Amino acid sequence: MANFLSNLFSAGASSLVEAVGTAIDKTFTSDDERKALENEISKATMQYEIEMANISLKEKQSYLDDITSARVEQSRVQESEHASWLAKNVQPVLAIGILGLTFFMYWYIVFSDDSVKILANDSVMKDIVIYILGALTTVATQVVSYFFGSSSGSADKSKTLNAMAKGK
Repeated sequence: MANFLSNLFSAGASSLVEAVGTAIDKTFTSDDERKALENEISKATMQYEIEMANISLKEKQSYLDDITSARVEQSRVQESEHASWLAKNVQPVLAIGILGLTFFMYWYIVFSDDSVKILANDSVMKDIVIYILGALTTVATQVVSYFFGSSSGSADKSKTLNAMAKGK
């Protein structure tokens, strides 16, 4: 969203600068005055782009902080002596259930014969099953990313964003 807004406003800013530049050319007769004003406008445009980049950076940092806090909280529950079995295992149980259901749906669609397949004759049911399979696939991707893929990537992104924020 921030990239969309920065692109939108950057395009708007460049057309604004061009329009102002045209107006300046008509208003000021001295080359020195025109160049000084163009420099000021360029500085303002660059400052605007820097501010938009900082907003985007803060948004990404907030997202990564949210992920980090959720993982820290889960670690605390896992290490707690007083947490119940369900509290300690709800995430893995849900993850296994989601992945199992997703693979079952794929298997059902691919390997069931036409006499049993719910997709054979009913287009409404076909749409429902495909919608459910799409949602399950999305959630299964997030589950796999959470348990196997995004922790080191998030740590690297967090370090990079912190270094950028500090100007290193």
